[in-house]
Amino acid sequence: MLKKNITFLILLLTLAASEGARAQANEAEELDVIELEIDKSAPKPAPAISNSAPAYQEVSPKDNTLTDFSGLGTLAPFQEISVIQKRFLPKTGRFQLFGGLTTVTNDPFFLTFGGVAKASYFMTEQWGLELNYFGLSTSNRQATDELREIQNVSTENLVYPKSFAGLDLMYIPIYGKMTWFNEKIVPFDLYFSAGYGTTNTQAGENAGTIHLATGQIFALSKAYAVRWDFSWNFFNATGIDGSTNSFNNLFLTVGMSWFFPEASYR
Repeated sequence: MLKKNITFLILLLTLAASEGARAQANEAEELDVIELEIDKSAPKPAPAISNSAPAYQEVSPKDNTLTDFSGLGTLAPFQEISVIQKRFLPKTGRFQLFGGLTTVTNDPFFLTFGGVAKASYFMTEQWGLELNYFGLSTSNRQATDELREIQNVSTENLVYPKSFAGLDLMYIPIYGKMTWFNEKIVPFDLYFSAGYGTTNTQAGENAGTIHLATGQIFALSKAYAVRWDFSWNFFNATGIDGSTNSFNNLFLTVGMSWFFPEASYR
């Protein structure tokens, strides 16, 4: 009887152990499923870049071809785009020496030519002071000789300049660029100047003169430039007969400028 009871007890323990093992297996399977779901929902880490492989991919030329231009309508208009660039020919704290040729363009009675010398100093890129000297040579036009020789009209009372010297205040508000036959970009400054000086006439009078000018400086380098301008002189002068009249001379001047010292700050 005792032997049967022991056998029954062993069978009962065996069944209990198998049930426990089966329960543990089920729990392990459930844990595996939960871990798998967690792995699926977790963000994947970026793939590691090998030291031996390049960090870029070469793109064939075909990939650079644009086929969709629908976004061009959203670009900013050209008038709202600004390009900030330093001046090619800086002037602040520098001197300018100019030499050139000039002629009077508005005198119907005389042909006047001469040489011009200018010396400038620029306090800023927009403001400067300039000394001017015009040395002039004058001859009669054909119409003046015909008035005197054919119609007996006296021309001795007409006044023409022999020289001019003065001081101007220069204002340079505009900096720009232009092309030279579509082959070269030439930077330039557009300036205005006004001042006062004296005109020496053929009668020996030194007449006070208001001087106005405008012109352009075309930069060839940071030291040299081509320059032209129109200069307008207004003065009152006395003729041989003693009468005083108002005169004005419009000069067209072309020449070369030299800037110094060297521009080391641009």
